[in-house]
Amino acid sequence: MGFRFRRSVKLFPGLRLNFGKRGISASIGVRGAHVTSGPTGTRTTVGLRGSGLSYTHFDKPHRDVSIPAVAEPPTDPGIRQGSAWQGFFWTGLIVTVLIIAFDWLTTPPPPVQLPMPPRTLAQTAAQAVENERVAEIKRAALGVTQIRHAVANSNTLRFSRVTVMPTGAICYQFHLRNSHSVAYVRTAVMDGTVLLTSGSEGFTALWTRLCAHQSGGRDITAEAENVAHRSTR
Repeated sequence: MGFRFRRSVKLFPGLRLNFGKRGISASIGVRGAHVTSGPTGTRTTVGLRGSGLSYTHFDKPHRDVSIPAVAEPPTDPGIRQGSAWQGFFWTGLIVTVLIIAFDWLTTPPPPVQLPMPPRTLAQTAAQAVENERVAEIKRAALGVTQIRHAVANSNTLRFSRVTVMPTGAICYQFHLRNSHSVAYVRTAVMDGTVLLTSGSEGFTALWTRLCAHQSGGRDITAEAENVAHRSTR
């Protein structure tokens, strides 16, 4: 009883390499319909799964019979030209398949792009409110910086309240000390990008209309001073 060796390696779905005692063959296809080709020939099998019916066709490798020409030297009768050609063909096919399989196995898959969850209406509204709040604080901080540059004795300046009103105006109240260390209160108002301090032309009417007779303002003193301090560092 002779020894028999056979091993099958699956390269990727639909293609296997079979290693046996007679050489290497390749199987292409799926169960019920596949083609196996190797040194001994090509076997085609087609069947109906679950019925027990199948058809198998086997083609032996063709061997060319070469007739030497008169002017050519006789070829070595011990060399089988057809078998040599088939050997080169199968060697090249197997090497090509191995290269393709190696490249397919070693190439990393493309990164999976996870879809971003859709933003809900509440999240969109909350983000809009937050963006508006940040813009108001930045505008108020700009007014704090302008006031520091505009008033005398700015080293004694202390803001007691920075209020953003429902109309969008920003009202400032701050304390100063004169050269005699006497404290006094000053005010300012920012309407859009225009800043007016107490004592300037048109300030009293603007303060009365936007700050003195308005309610529901929001105190942002700490936030405005922090942003102004960071921007001047």
